[in-house]
Amino acid sequence: MRHFLCGVLLALGTVAHAQPPSQPTAAAILKARCLSCHGPEQAAAGVRFDKPLTAALAKKVLTAVAYDSTIKMPPSGKLAPNELAPLTAWARTTQPEKPHWAFSPLTPAPRGDNKELPNRISPPPGGGWGAGFVDHYLLAKLQAKGLHFSPEADRRTLIRRLSFDLTGLPPTPAEIAAFVSDKRPDAYEKLVDRLLASPGYGERWGRKWLDLVHYGDTHGYDKDKRRDNAWPYRDWVIGALNKDLPYSQFVQQQVAGDVLTPSDPSGIVATGFLVAGPWDFVGQAELREGTVDKEKTRALDRDDIVTNVMATFNSVTVHCARCHDHKFDPIPQKDYYRLQAVFSGIERGDRTYAEGEQPTPGSPSNGYHSAIEKTAEVEKWVQLSLPKPQPLDTLRLLPARPTDFADTPGFGFPVRFKIEVDGVVVDDQTTADFPNPGNAPYEIKLAGKVGRVVRITATKLWPRTGDFVFALAEVQLLSGGKNLGRTATVSARDSIQAGRWSTAFLNDGFDSRSGFGKLTYAALPHAPRTISLLNRGEVESPKEAVGPGALFGTVFPDTPDEGARRAALARWLTSKDNALTWRSIVNRVWQGHFGRGIVETLSDFGRNGAEPTHPELLDALALWFRDNGQSLKKLHRLIVTSRAYKQSVATNPKAELLDTDNHLLWRQNRRRLEAEEVRDSVLAVSGALDRRAGGPGFALFAFKDDHSPIYDHTDLAHITDPATFRRTVYRFTVRSVPNPLLDCLDCADPSINTPVRNTTLTALQSLALLNDPFLIDQSERFAKRLATLPKNQQVTEAFRLALGRSPRPTEHAQTLAFVQKNGLENLCRLLFNTSEFVFVD
Repeated sequence: MRHFLCGVLLALGTVAHAQPPSQPTAAAILKARCLSCHGPEQAAAGVRFDKPLTAALAKKVLTAVAYDSTIKMPPSGKLAPNELAPLTAWARTTQPEKPHWAFSPLTPAPRGDNKELPNRISPPPGGGWGAGFVDHYLLAKLQAKGLHFSPEADRRTLIRRLSFDLTGLPPTPAEIAAFVSDKRPDAYEKLVDRLLASPGYGERWGRKWLDLVHYGDTHGYDKDKRRDNAWPYRDWVIGALNKDLPYSQFVQQQVAGDVLTPSDPSGIVATGFLVAGPWDFVGQAELREGTVDKEKTRALDRDDIVTNVMATFNSVTVHCARCHDHKFDPIPQKDYYRLQAVFSGIERGDRTYAEGEQPTPGSPSNGYHSAIEKTAEVEKWVQLSLPKPQPLDTLRLLPARPTDFADTPGFGFPVRFKIEVDGVVVDDQTTADFPNPGNAPYEIKLAGKVGRVVRITATKLWPRTGDFVFALAEVQLLSGGKNLGRTATVSARDSIQAGRWSTAFLNDGFDSRSGFGKLTYAALPHAPRTISLLNRGEVESPKEAVGPGALFGTVFPDTPDEGARRAALARWLTSKDNALTWRSIVNRVWQGHFGRGIVETLSDFGRNGAEPTHPELLDALALWFRDNGQSLKKLHRLIVTSRAYKQSVATNPKAELLDTDNHLLWRQNRRRLEAEEVRDSVLAVSGALDRRAGGPGFALFAFKDDHSPIYDHTDLAHITDPATFRRTVYRFTVRSVPNPLLDCLDCADPSINTPVRNTTLTALQSLALLNDPFLIDQSERFAKRLATLPKNQQVTEAFRLALGRSPRPTEHAQTLAFVQKNGLENLCRLLFNTSEFVFVD
């Protein structure tokens, strides 16, 4: 309260000081008569006096305090004349708040005669413009300071910079020689196109995306269980980038691909984005239903999904509105809970995404299980709702046979039941007890009947041990040889949602023991839960129920169709009018090429984040990207062919003095290789790199399953196993136990969203590059590669492979003497530990 009052007093400014001593100040009146209802603790009717008032709201306040309307404030009694005057003066001086740049529409910059270029920018000394409009926006600010671009880097530097930036791998000596000797005027552009077409592009930029969405192959928390089927999402990201999927589709597929493209299996895989983050196994699988702790766990899980979506695609800190209205940005608490309502029907788990020809042994689920009852004569129902009416050939019920219960074929199959299609009974087994089918599927022929909603109602439950239940392993809706049930949303009167039982498991492609299809860890849809706005974010203090929506008061239809909610959000995110989406992605790509975004806080465009250094350039890039095919590859090409990108890293005393941090980009920024780039480069240089792409992640650790699994990264057999010599993006990523070498080199923590990695320089890194078992093993392999050459060529070739250049005469003499004394393996260790190897100019 003390800080709030200080803010009010500062906001009142001269008005408070202008009051005579005998007259109360506006601040004193607010404290005594208004703050209890319209302060930070309780914002009645959404009105708070710690925030600027709009002109319209100020007018309403004046009318209310004058008792000139049906709303009379304060309700305890009209203000005295000596109170009314200062408060009226304060309200009249309140100015409308200027919209924050990030929440304003995209604004085209002023144009000159050339429609692609801003006007009023003179060419640099010596004439000549850069490629595209990027340089012109940058030069405008540089020239205002009396600065210009630095000279272009030499060709060896450019190909090394481009190769790492676009593919994460070093160029080979042959590639360097070919580019350096290429005299064609478009040699650089052809190099850019070749690298963008390389599979390495998706691997390099896919790794950045996986950092951003906190992808991992384990659940995290104290019981860090494995997620053996998370990798298809990782492969989908890499593949989508290599295919240059338009960005709108890239976003929509990850939020609602299973709904928007139900016939495309990759739509299911892409929803791995929603469930990429940590998952509390204890809270989700072991806590009892109906408890406060269970609800807290679910609320935190939805918070992770909401945060991941909005920070990734819109660069806003919406999670700051979980307990109260956002303190800095126009995000009320209700908007946050509207976003939670979008994802209130999402669970996490393995889901089949493509049918197989042979049954696959093992199953991640038992199926659907109703709540337990004391008598058999309790009606239970479960239903599948298709996205739209479809002709149905066959309905198939697969009985449950759970693996965590005494082996019981036909577990939970109803004694009496009926089946309805869109409310019409198509099979009635309610008049006599139905014999338990055991393992045999129960089928009814529907002969092409068109329907959308199929409901199975148990009118007499199956007798368990002393109680009664209704359970099924799987329901299949067959049409034209396809199981449409896989696209349905499942809902039920009630359900056990724990362990191997869930409504989501009724159409996951598995019975209790086996299944048909490939598995991916993805979003499991079921009927949306009711979401309430929580007072102070506390599950124990629910207020009014909230339907689905997005930011800025956007409301979606409050439909029980879970997929429709996500589809609505996906379309909202990719609307041409959603400036946040387009600014966010071009800023992220810019950061990947210059080391710093135009907005330095990549996932926070709000008032607590940084201001853009070049707002006109940011909007120009966003508009260009949005309206020209939304091709990420074309955006990369636009940036890396600019003169700004091709600058050398050479310093300039005048520029250093005027712009020490190089915000104006008068030179290129030197950067240290990221952890994966270091490991991949070592493998490439030693000749051991295995370029096989995709598939289950390789383990750089020994694994022991336990109550809490053990991941041993010190196991030498795994560190030196050639099966692990693939690109590091394909490793099995453990949340709780990071790989020591990669962690030392500032690898991203997969438990948190990482838009930009920290970059440190420590003695420990130097020691690791010299003594880590992986580096020692690869140095020996590098030496064996060199040993095939004549001895007088070995040192030269070592430099060319590791550093992309031949040694200088003094270097050659010194290293030759070093090899004669310490051996070729130690020269290789030395080269891996040089600054020139781990830095890119």
